[in-house]
Amino acid sequence: MTFKELLDCVRFEDVAPLIVKMYPDMGQSLGWYKIHFDMLRLMQPVLHEDANDKVCHITMKDWEDGSGLHLNAYPMEGDLWEHSLTKELVIAPEVAASNEELAACCLWHTSFYGFVEKQVDEHFRIYDLDMATLDRWNNSLYYKVRALKNFNVIREYGGFIPTIRQLSKLKKAELVKLAKDSVWFGCVPLNKIKRKKRFRIEFLEHYYERMTVISDFIVQAIRALKDARNYMRVEQLCELFHSELFCTEEIMSYASNGKSGAKYLYELFTSYDMIPKMDGIVVRLVTGTEHEVLMEDEILLCNLLAEGRKYGDLILDYDPALGNQVVISYAAYNSNNPLVK
Repeated sequence: MTFKELLDCVRFEDVAPLIVKMYPDMGQSLGWYKIHFDMLRLMQPVLHEDANDKVCHITMKDWEDGSGLHLNAYPMEGDLWEHSLTKELVIAPEVAASNEELAACCLWHTSFYGFVEKQVDEHFRIYDLDMATLDRWNNSLYYKVRALKNFNVIREYGGFIPTIRQLSKLKKAELVKLAKDSVWFGCVPLNKIKRKKRFRIEFLEHYYERMTVISDFIVQAIRALKDARNYMRVEQLCELFHSELFCTEEIMSYASNGKSGAKYLYELFTSYDMIPKMDGIVVRLVTGTEHEVLMEDEILLCNLLAEGRKYGDLILDYDPALGNQVVISYAAYNSNNPLVK
């Protein structure tokens, strides 16, 4: 039996409680496991000759801390998921596990170290940033180069980038604390001059990492703002730079049998607490069909995402490659002021 055949013969409703039983710290991540499960079920298996193996051995193994035996799937990490689906599961004689337990084990292994091609680019920092291979792993340099590239795009479209001095006192104090913790709790003692230099490097690293995350979302949304259906402007999105807290994520639906992707995400978010509770949210909704008026399922999804918040804004986008699926990318933030006044 291959990993794909295993997934096709179980239901997530039966696998979910076993994930929590086998890996208790995954209790708050079941919504992401649901996405992972459904994505793999829709994905076509593709054999890669250069992958780490064509089979996966299911054995009993002791945890590193000696706390007891558990199911183990090896090697299931590190390959593109489309190849992992082709792996034949070779089950050791001492293993007495149901298909649901096997699925829970394999999903756990693939979820923390497996890939689609986009994730390979993100994980190994393969971006067109004109950086040397080693430079990509220098966080202070990597985030600065990536942020500055985004800043150029944002300015071209009329946006503004606040200076460090223009950030709120609370945000600057947070960055200072992060930098101090990095410098003064290190294992190598530093004199005053070296400590000051190191502090500046650490401060800018945290600053540019934050600015990269926010500017990535803004750049992603810029193209959609040209759509006449959207009321937001680039300069309004740039107010996100002044937010006290910020969190962003992109989530795609994996609805089967031509069902509504918006309904899939609505049911997912209704069942699992996956969106952080913050003052405001900007949702970029990408659909596979272009229409002037939101469909009923899309309205329900957008209302759910805005529920209980002070501020909510919507950006509509279109990608015909999605078909019946939808994608949301959201920016959740804390702020005393709305983006659109």
